Amino acid sequence: MNTLVSVRTNIVYAKKKKQDEKAEDEFVRHQELIFLVDKPTYRYSNEGEIIRERGLDEVRFTVSDKAFEKLIELLEKLKDVDESELS
Repeated sequence: MNTLVSVRTNIVYAKKKKQDEKAEDEFVRHQELIFLVDKPTYRYSNEGEIIRERGLDEVRFTVSDKAFEKLIELLEKLKDVDESELS
């Protein structure tokens, strides 16, 4: 099973399209979330042994501030969920 090792983030800004040329530039903030996951790999030795090694894999995705808040709310809800509520 994969194990979550670390969560990191980058902040990126997207420039909104102007409605008219005289308007000021407007930027929308997004978070790039990076989940580092411990992922086992296996190799076969010359002696015929299977050797388990550890490696890291990453999962990246970008969310807006609103989506980030929704993700936090969902994780909080899942943290306290009862087994009977899962489908």
